[in-house]
Amino acid sequence: MKKSLLVLALLFSLASFSQSPVDKSFPPEELFALGSYYYPEQWDSSQWERDLKKMSEMGIKFTHFAEFAWAMMEPEEGKYDFEWLDRAVSLAEKYGLKVIMCTPTPTPPAWLSKKYPDILIQRDNGVSIQHGRRQHASWSSDRYRRYVENIVSRLAMRYGNHPAVIGWQIDNEPGHYGVVDYSENAQLKFRVWLQKKYGTIDKLNDTWGTSFWSETYQNFDQVRLPSQQEVPDKPNPHAMLDLNRFMADELAGLVNMQADILRQHINKDQWITTNLIPVFNPVDPVRIDHTDFLTYTRYLVTGHNQGIGSQGFRMGIPEDLGFSNDQFRNRVGKTFGVMELQPGQVNWGVYNPQPLPGAVRMWVYHVFAGGGKFVCNYRFR
Repeated sequence: MKKSLLVLALLFSLASFSQSPVDKSFPPEELFALGSYYYPEQWDSSQWERDLKKMSEMGIKFTHFAEFAWAMMEPEEGKYDFEWLDRAVSLAEKYGLKVIMCTPTPTPPAWLSKKYPDILIQRDNGVSIQHGRRQHASWSSDRYRRYVENIVSRLAMRYGNHPAVIGWQIDNEPGHYGVVDYSENAQLKFRVWLQKKYGTIDKLNDTWGTSFWSETYQNFDQVRLPSQQEVPDKPNPHAMLDLNRFMADELAGLVNMQADILRQHINKDQWITTNLIPVFNPVDPVRIDHTDFLTYTRYLVTGHNQGIGSQGFRMGIPEDLGFSNDQFRNRVGKTFGVMELQPGQVNWGVYNPQPLPGAVRMWVYHVFAGGGKFVCNYRFR
């Protein structure tokens, strides 16, 4: 009897898993699901149809839109324009391409940064990171989160039932390039986080070992985010550990918040993910638990390693892919994919060698052999 119940439970579990949204998007019988990023906002609209048609002819199954397009979607506060994106999605659908739609939160528009400078990250030297690149908004800013909620909601309501949209990517490689945010918003949130974790200042003092060097605090208001700029020696290592955990929670909180917003508006067949850089502070994949699964980014040949053998620098380190597969597959009951895989020579490394002929194919095979559901390269052009 017990054995029969166990078998039934296993079969039910497998049936439930096989019917998940991601398996509907990438059925096992298709074996290799390959996609490519495309930025319609970067190219003249007269080129979109040519490019998307070419992608389809090359065997690409899906494309990836909009993670850096907030300024196109909301060119002025409260004024929205999705018509250009409607056309891009329609063209993709015309040529049989599925679409991964993205939330544009890594790139808040200039009007938002200038009107509300309190949304910006601040370095430990007091300098705010300004508009001009990406990932310059503070995860700890409540104002920024309100604007995120608004744009994500509007995007989800518009494409949450579109037949060409198979899933959603939240943000893009969230991580602030490893930069710690020392803004007043972050300082306040850190103190709240500490009080929630420790309950009393005595417990914090005991855990941080503050009796040494008279570091003892009388209340949480005296605590600041640890910074090398503010102390003559290295910061307290226990405080640094809590800093990293706090940042990981703030990052995860923003991603999980967006996942919750999306679920209010999208249909059950659309999945939700984000793409992460493996082993990168302050990213902790375990804390990002409101998505359906996670994906990762990998650029194997960027001049940062020698690899194995005389041509290894053109193939990458083998364990980079193996480790990443294991790390992201390790979420019980979850699948994974590679959202950004290097398709050729990059232009941002210290040295930029051309991958060895066949290297990209080898990387793709390694991902699928490791259990990945799909591979998306960055980018088509």
